[in-house]
Amino acid sequence: MKQYKFILSTLFLFLYTINFSFAQNQENYTVEGIVKDENGISLPGVNIYDRETRKGVKTDFNGKFKIQLERGTTLVFSFIGMKTQRIEVDAFDTSLHNLEVTLKEDLELLDEIVVVGYGSQNASDLTGAVSQLKESDDVVRQYQSVDGLLQGRMAGVQVTSNIGQPGGGISVKIRGVNSLRGNNEPLYIVDGIVISSAGEDTNSAFSDGNEDQGVHNGLAGINPRDIESIEVLKDASATAIYGSRGANGVVLITTKKGSKGAAKINAFVSTEVATISKKIDVLDAPAYAQMTNEVAILKGLQPKFHLEGGNIYPIENGNINPSPLTQVNWQDEIYQPGVSTMAQLSASGGSDKTKYYISGGFNDLNGIVENSNMKSGDLRMNLQSNLTDKLKVDARMSAFYSQGQFAQSGSKGGSSRSFTKSVVNFQPIYENDASISDIGLSSPLSFIQDYEDLTNELKILASLNATYSFNKYFKYQVRAGTSYRSKDRSIWYGKDTQKGSQTNGALGISGLNRYSYTIDNLLMFNKKFNKKHRVDAVVGFVVDGITSTQSNSESENFPVHSLKARAPHLGQTIVRPYTELTSTEQLLSGLGRVTYTYDNRYTVTATMRADGSSKFKEKNQFGYFPSAAAAWHISEETFLKASDIVSNLKLRGSWGLTGNQGITPYQTFNNYGIVYYTDYNNNILIGAGPNNIANPHLKWETTQQTNVGLDFGFLGGKIYGSIDAYYKTTDDLLQQIQIPPSTGFTAYLTNRGSIENKGIDLMLETVAYAKKDWTITVGGNISFVRTKVLDLGIPEAPVYINGQEQMASYYLGNNISSGTYFKQPANIFMKGQAVGAFWGYKTNGIYQSDEAAANGPTVNGNTPQAGDIAFVDQNGDGNIDTNDMTIIGNPNPTFTFGFNTKITYKNLTVSALFTGAYGNDIVNGNLLIETDAYQTNKNVRPEAYYNAWRPGDTNATSPRLGHNDPTVFTDRIVEDGSYVRLSNLTIGYDVPLKSGSIERMNIFFAGRNLFTLTNYSGYDPELTTFMGDGSIMGVDWNSFPNARSFSLGLNVTF
Repeated sequence: MKQYKFILSTLFLFLYTINFSFAQNQENYTVEGIVKDENGISLPGVNIYDRETRKGVKTDFNGKFKIQLERGTTLVFSFIGMKTQRIEVDAFDTSLHNLEVTLKEDLELLDEIVVVGYGSQNASDLTGAVSQLKESDDVVRQYQSVDGLLQGRMAGVQVTSNIGQPGGGISVKIRGVNSLRGNNEPLYIVDGIVISSAGEDTNSAFSDGNEDQGVHNGLAGINPRDIESIEVLKDASATAIYGSRGANGVVLITTKKGSKGAAKINAFVSTEVATISKKIDVLDAPAYAQMTNEVAILKGLQPKFHLEGGNIYPIENGNINPSPLTQVNWQDEIYQPGVSTMAQLSASGGSDKTKYYISGGFNDLNGIVENSNMKSGDLRMNLQSNLTDKLKVDARMSAFYSQGQFAQSGSKGGSSRSFTKSVVNFQPIYENDASISDIGLSSPLSFIQDYEDLTNELKILASLNATYSFNKYFKYQVRAGTSYRSKDRSIWYGKDTQKGSQTNGALGISGLNRYSYTIDNLLMFNKKFNKKHRVDAVVGFVVDGITSTQSNSESENFPVHSLKARAPHLGQTIVRPYTELTSTEQLLSGLGRVTYTYDNRYTVTATMRADGSSKFKEKNQFGYFPSAAAAWHISEETFLKASDIVSNLKLRGSWGLTGNQGITPYQTFNNYGIVYYTDYNNNILIGAGPNNIANPHLKWETTQQTNVGLDFGFLGGKIYGSIDAYYKTTDDLLQQIQIPPSTGFTAYLTNRGSIENKGIDLMLETVAYAKKDWTITVGGNISFVRTKVLDLGIPEAPVYINGQEQMASYYLGNNISSGTYFKQPANIFMKGQAVGAFWGYKTNGIYQSDEAAANGPTVNGNTPQAGDIAFVDQNGDGNIDTNDMTIIGNPNPTFTFGFNTKITYKNLTVSALFTGAYGNDIVNGNLLIETDAYQTNKNVRPEAYYNAWRPGDTNATSPRLGHNDPTVFTDRIVEDGSYVRLSNLTIGYDVPLKSGSIERMNIFFAGRNLFTLTNYSGYDPELTTFMGDGSIMGVDWNSFPNARSFSLGLNVTF
């Protein structure tokens, strides 16, 4: 951390010195005037700012303004629905005391440059579905990573994240699920260079795979305050130019550049406090002791506790110990406020020929658990230079380094391996300082004091782009870029944890080293003919390569535990020696795109990309991905051009093919791996064995998508938005098909089956009020999507759906847990049904009497009794078994939405963002334990005890006390996952300043995840578990709680 502080301090001193030297030679003067439209009507609320310093004002109710400037700059006038105008001003121009500016109506509304694949276009020429985000710095600066910017702000983009743990995993999906293998993350491109996906991480640290859920945020390292714009490409017309990597959508991130003028320095600092957003209601200590006694008596055991005067005394060998036990609420004890600090310093400026942007940031982030924290530093340098009149160079480099400690989260193991389970279910008393309960449940404190998950990560991203202009129309561009990522992760379980107690300490170490390169060669053409014809074209050749190395080692039996994860050499038992697995993949591509516009009314676009992948054999090595699109600018027709109501109306349509090569390399070959086994003397021996059955016929998944869209704007841009309807199918799905165990394997990777997605994306923004000192904007987006399995390419079998037998092909997802509870799949992938539907038992309450139980079906041949769960006999054979399992829920939301509003009054700005989802179900697997009042020494939810069936009850809603472990998956743990959340509330104030070196000072207060309206009883309806496993969807198992945060920050521009 000392290094970070030294670097930032040095950078600040250097940049401030530069700025001070410029300031000495600048003089201030005043510009005033009025802004009108083409009809001579004054315009209130027009944004006017100095292009160099960004200092600005707004016109008053009468359209008048007054602003102080420095000598020789450019004033920018912008207003929604009007074309932005730039006017160069000079201190010696006397007309500046009565400046009259006329803004012209922007009939296309989108008269700005939008970044698209391998280039940029005027937004008016777009024929595909592209969403653009250019948030103000006031919004951007409070977020720790890019996912916060995407959430709730774009139609068709679903972001799932958790701010309770710094650096925690995220998930981003664009227009639903496109693949059944879990590779549904979009392609991320930063300044033209492909980076690793949000879900890519190190392999599991332990050979049992139980830590697979604990993934981290792969997008960490991109500082949101360095971002200039984000474009999300959604339909095939926009993504086909990325070919085999565009099926899941594309996220283009462009970082900031400098501009001509004196050095502009920006300093930012904020402090954030995060607290747990919701706690699970469980029994307090006296109620727990009472339940434990009652269950013990039902099992023929002696009571464990004596309750008197609010105290709890242990009963030992039939005698009451006079020393009361300490009562504790574990959630209050463990989840504590986390205080974080974020800081950044940046500088930008330049001359006519060279411009620069430099920034450095430092984050000290702390989660809501003591051992959850991350410290990181980042540097960025962007330089653009016109070497000659024809040759331009753009060089960009960024570096990121982090050290993190993560709380245990998301283990696939049973309750004994889970930190979040122990906080809820561990006995709410201190009893003999037990770190492990009688049933093997680890104490919450053991996961704080004797557990470590340490990471070190380095990321470097660099690119050099040279553009040579042959003339005004032709130019050649070559870009060479590289990215490097190195990450080490060590997970330690000490002897006070259940896992570590069995092995005298356990340590798993994993590593990831990923290097990639990109070389683009592009020839570009842009020309307007005879005032009505415009052609924009690009053709190119691209080479991409990735080399990735995963490493693992695992050891147990540590004679010294004090060093924890920092002493791997002390492990006496080598469970898995250090191994490395290196893979290399390459992509060779040719691409082309042509856009033709006639008279600003009709636009057509054609795209083609050919990809050759090293992942496939020669016969299937190349894939071809075409697209075609057209747009009709209806508002440019004579019958609408003069309309005072319709200012923009554009109809779009597109079709195209994209692909997915989301498999690891070498799957078309027989792979061999290391096999560990022990001899008769327990010595570890190392051998080699086959890992897979080669399939030389593997090929791309292919997604075909049709999109129809309408862009609209009314009342001079006060109301604008878009609506898109799409239909897409993905064929030749890459799937692991189950095969007979006699082959020596359980599954075989092949291309079979197809799924469909269809939906509607709607975005609407309005300027609700704009007069004098007030501006109010309101907007939102909503996305409807339906995903269904069309075919799986496997034989059909009889199933029961809603009591009716039918034939269908299907397969089940992976088991949720490796422990006692939920050691079974939750999801089914069935022809004709929603992707990942829940597959379990339907129930009909609790048997309230022995007579009712006797009249019900047997359960695996056993007669139920009063207080047992009443299962629904789907096939009517009088017995409950696996043949009675059926669809009991759907993890896919009917729609997701975001709603935003921004209110500006003079120097005060208030903005709010609401997000949510509706119609999805969640399997709350934690309820299997939290509502199981069967065992002693385990806490439960109040309803499991107070609503448990007892003799004479007729309205009980929970099983009887001592009921045998209800470990089967039923609709009793399927809950409504719909929610509405106030995701962000920001209040900012621009401090009035007199002329001087400080151009702007903004103080802001922000809150995130302030409240959530939901019927879901778990920690949070946004699930971040199983994000890397496409066969498990909508299941909450050991989820880490989310947080509510408040931050106070300062942003100063010099």
